[in-house]
Amino acid sequence: MVVKASTVTYRALSLGAGVQSSVLSLLLSRSDPRLVELGYPMPNAAVFADTGWEPEYVYRHLDWLEEQLQYPLIRVSAGNIKTNLKKGLTASGHKFVDVPLFTVNKDGKKGMLRRQCTNHYKIRPIYRRVRKLAGGQRGRPFPKDTHAEMWLGISLDEVGRMKPSREPWVKHRWPLVDIGMTRRDCVAWFDSEYPGRYLPRSACVICPYRSDEHWLELKQSEPASYEEAVHFDRWLRHSTKNPVRKLLNGRPYLHAARRPLASVIAEREETQESNGVNPFNEECEGLCGV
Repeated sequence: MVVKASTVTYRALSLGAGVQSSVLSLLLSRSDPRLVELGYPMPNAAVFADTGWEPEYVYRHLDWLEEQLQYPLIRVSAGNIKTNLKKGLTASGHKFVDVPLFTVNKDGKKGMLRRQCTNHYKIRPIYRRVRKLAGGQRGRPFPKDTHAEMWLGISLDEVGRMKPSREPWVKHRWPLVDIGMTRRDCVAWFDSEYPGRYLPRSACVICPYRSDEHWLELKQSEPASYEEAVHFDRWLRHSTKNPVRKLLNGRPYLHAARRPLASVIAEREETQESNGVNPFNEECEGLCGV
């Protein structure tokens, strides 16, 4: 039996605007020979999903990146995560907390909410737009014998995050893995090609997955956003009419220590200063799926 080959109708780069996906977008724009040899031409577009609560430096980086690319950079959104979260709602309007907050119950038992914000605010809106661009129509099967490709900025040191698509109309590919580039390789390449330029780590302002180093980086580079995260962390516990509190059994926190964010980071900052440690020597590997 001869299996008919499926035609690729669209090639999209899922752009998280962090280290790996930014470097990958630039390599693709330059038609890097290693990528071309492995069947990676320029994509039809890079697609970035905006939560509405990204640090300003991420938006500035996106604007700069858009000027560098030889293909379109499309921005999509499922809504504003800040507005929805403060109402205790998901992107689809359901009463639910989809951010992975850390919790402590009355009996002292520690917990953590399931992370669903990445799926709601990042993955779904990107897939929805790519499906439409690739020829899919809402409520109808994807065109027969065709599929789209989604290229993901996962590096060689993160192969555990490689997962096939759950959607039959799209196939995942991992260009950085295919050419053997690690996260450190990406940082080194960017520093060499764009000396002195800041390459941000992407995460929304209140992402609980931030490491202490990442919180300190936000505090130093964008104090207003850090203070916003601190106020939000405090609001989670100190407002009796808080819609989020009504949906949870325990007291919520942004930090894994399950203590006020401002206190934990201030202590960490003091410790590192007294020890003469540069907190930005450490790299956060990142946990978001795009």
